[in-house]
Amino acid sequence: MRTPESGAWRRTSPIAILFFIGRILRMIARNAWQSLAPLFALLVAYQGDLVSKLTLGGIVFGVAVATTSLLSYWFFRYQIRHDSILIRQGVIKKKQLDIKFDRIQGINTQQNPVYRLLGLVTVNFDTAGSAGSEGNLPAVSRAFADSLRARIGNRRTAADEDPITANAKPAALVRLDWRDMVRIGLADRRALIIFAVLGPLMERLGDDADEVVASYIGRAADGAFQFGVASGVLIIVTAASALLLVLALISIAAALLRYHRFELWLDASTLRSSGGLLTRHEHSMDLSKIQTLRLQQGIVQRWQKRFRMSARQATASGKDRSQKIFTIPVVTAELADRLRLRFLQPEAGRLSQDPSAQGFNSVSPHFMRSRVLYLGLLPALLCIPGFWMSMGALSLLFLFWPAAVFAVAYRSWKCAGFAYDDNEIVRCSGLLGYRTVGLLFRKVQRVTVTQSPYQRRKGLASLRMQMASGGVRVPYIDAAMAERLRDYILYRVESSQRAWY
Repeated sequence: MRTPESGAWRRTSPIAILFFIGRILRMIARNAWQSLAPLFALLVAYQGDLVSKLTLGGIVFGVAVATTSLLSYWFFRYQIRHDSILIRQGVIKKKQLDIKFDRIQGINTQQNPVYRLLGLVTVNFDTAGSAGSEGNLPAVSRAFADSLRARIGNRRTAADEDPITANAKPAALVRLDWRDMVRIGLADRRALIIFAVLGPLMERLGDDADEVVASYIGRAADGAFQFGVASGVLIIVTAASALLLVLALISIAAALLRYHRFELWLDASTLRSSGGLLTRHEHSMDLSKIQTLRLQQGIVQRWQKRFRMSARQATASGKDRSQKIFTIPVVTAELADRLRLRFLQPEAGRLSQDPSAQGFNSVSPHFMRSRVLYLGLLPALLCIPGFWMSMGALSLLFLFWPAAVFAVAYRSWKCAGFAYDDNEIVRCSGLLGYRTVGLLFRKVQRVTVTQSPYQRRKGLASLRMQMASGGVRVPYIDAAMAERLRDYILYRVESSQRAWY
């Protein structure tokens, strides 16, 4: 295996200009008004018709993006040292990154169609303490990326692997097919974003366009009901179903683009995945870096009897936590239990995160009663006399509010539970769906036991465990049990000789 050269400052392939163009366009999209304000001012000051202004604006915009991308590529350098990677970048504002191998939690790669034809990839480094990818090496060769990954992996294990073994790809733990693409697409809640976009888009069409659309819908409805009420309702239902079908197909197509030929495998102690139709995404995570394992199931996934599994790493802040999540988009409950055993063994992994599994302890029913009392009954009793003068007997409708709160609180209580052994704890919660979170005791950074006045009267408490990837709370359990768990977790943290991250 070829090893990256050390000590020399190097450039990436000139094709990296495409990477810098994409980064500039994304930056402009995030800060559109600030980025395009000078261009707008130029177009307003320019004397000419609309076509001339648009032509001038397009030329200026294209030249500016191309020039900035060329300069960004020209001033981009990197150097491979024995224990780190140095990256110098920036045209006006210079920046140098020193990424230590020991801090790298994962090496991810992306390969768009152009890169695939040329055998190039973009390498992203995820490091401990950063909210997202700290550094990038755009448009480097696949062989270089593989050798760099092997070099960092060998440094972690303090032993070089045999080249034949290193190049052999282990058997896949998970492999998704077209049926899984359908499941992922139907369960993806992001498809609903389209509905949110339609409203502002219609407003931008103007009053005239609104009138045209309203007139067209009116004529269509009149024509539908000329066939009778039943036929008219059937036509409207068919149109609504067609719209939902289009949205579902769009969501399935998005899943296909992101997860086509998705594979997950375990390379020694490193978890790796690859997938994507046009752009291939490769992600990696060292098993020792896993902070929490999460299993989520929405309404559609409950019908499919599938889950979404994710492993979270340490992150410095709440910004862009998605960059620190390793996701397996669809698994069965049995597969999830097998995977978590592989990820956490021999230390842990024997508990199940299937919410229907036996062994979960229920939280106190007072978890439900306190919400009905403080969020349902008391607000209703305060609103009825407050609105009686203006609404009269209609104010009694507020009595339906406690019933609604009770339904939500009861469902939340039924979904709430926890299970633990000597090494880990699993917390279960949910409302319409389920979410279970599993964590190792030794990786807890802070543990607290809190009691509200209501909990204190009932001898209950809430246990909160703070991780580097977020907090996990077990509410309304016996106060003595909460204190015993707190003391035991602190003991495991203090007695462990292994790193928490």
